[in-house]
Formats: sequence, C-alpha cells, structure tokens
Amino acid sequence: EKALKRKLVFSLSLLVISIALFVFSSYAWFTGKYEKWINAEVGFVDVDLLVYFENDEGELVPANEILESRVEVESGVYKPGVYEINIVSGISPNYFEDFRLKIEVSSNVGTYLRIKLYEQLTLTYINYDNSITELSVLIDGFMPFNYDLNNWHDNREIDNYLYYKSPVEREGVDDPLEIWLIESYFSEQNFANYSPGYSLQMTFQIEAVQAIEGPEKIWGMSETPWGTSW
Repeated sequence: EKALKRKLVFSLSLLVISIALFVFSSYAWFTGKYEKWINAEVGFVDVDLLVYFENDEGELVPANEILESRVEVESGVYKPGVYEINIVSGISPNYFEDFRLKIEVSSNVGTYLRIKLYEQLTLTYINYDNSITELSVLIDGFMPFNYDLNNWHDNREIDNYLYYKSPVEREGVDDPLEIWLIESYFSEQNFANYSPGYSLQMTFQIEAVQAIEGPEKIWGMSETPWGTSW
C-alpha cells in the first residue's frame, strides 16, 4: 500500500511538472510570437490637407488664422472646415487669386489619394428690417482655380474627385512629402470679380488608400479614371 502511495505521489508530481513545463513553453512561445508581432513595423496611410492664402509678401498664411475666411453661423460660432473666399475685392486677405491648397503625405507605404471639393456660391443681402438673408446660387461648372493638372487627374465630371496620378509616400521618418493642388493663380490673368454681396464657401474631403489593392477594395475601382492599371 505504501509503495502504491509512493507511485501515486510520484505520478502526480510528474503530471504537475509536465503541466508546468507545458505552460512555461506555451507562455514562452506566445511571448516570442507577441514580441515579434509588436516589433514588426506596420504600414500606415496618413495625409493632411492644408489651406492657405498668400499675402502681398508672398507668405502663406493658414486660412484659419484669417478672420475673413471663417464662416460664422452665429456670434462666435464658426463652421468647422469651411472657408469663405472673397470673390469681390482683390485687396481682401482671403481673395480668390490668393487661395492655396497643399497636401502633406506622411504615409510610410505607397499611397493613392483623391480629393473632393465642395463649392458653394452664396449671395448675402440685408433686408429692410436689418435682418440678413443668405441665398445659395448655382454655379455653372466649376470655379476657375489653377489646379495642377500635370500631376492630378480631374474626374469631377464623373464622380466629383480629383485624383493624384502616382502613388506617394513620405520622404523620411520626419519628412512628409508636400504635394500641391493649388500653388498659384494663372500667370498674367485676373479673376473676374463678382458683384458685391457674393462670396464663395468651400470645404474638402480627402481620401487616401494603400497603393496595393487599396483603390480596388476601398474605392471599388478596378482601373484608374484615366484608363490604366493602378
């Protein structure tokens, strides 16, 4: 009977040791796998849209720092991400010809991007009782910004987007790639000003996808809008 008890105790001891070794081995295996996973660099897509107006000294002033470019809905409350562009007076700090639009790409993998611009022409006037009325006015076509159509494809007649033609990514860990959509106005041309009371409100939607299978799976596009493979 004592021999049987010793065998039973010995067997239980072996079982406990085996379980402990299994748990330790499994923990080490999972830990090793986890460490490999968290140490691996995962690709990401990251882009920013920057809106400016160019001043008389040729300096770029962020649009949200120009009071005239902010669209006020009530006292002290402004429409987020919406910019007012003056289309009446060339001396305004938010004048149409001075509008600039830049994208910074911080992606560490090849990235395709597209942007949709919403243009809303408005007419504002003061009523006899001093109340203000703002009317939306239909635009025939698109406002004449000087888009960089060498690097961008204008597909607005089809889906309202402009597409950057090549996949892009950042230049270094701390160096985003700068891409201009509107860098200047047409040389030796002047914008045809509207009558007093008119203004232009603009907002934007930018989309970026990984170059490998992103346009097909996210945008549902088997080929580029200009008829080639991605």
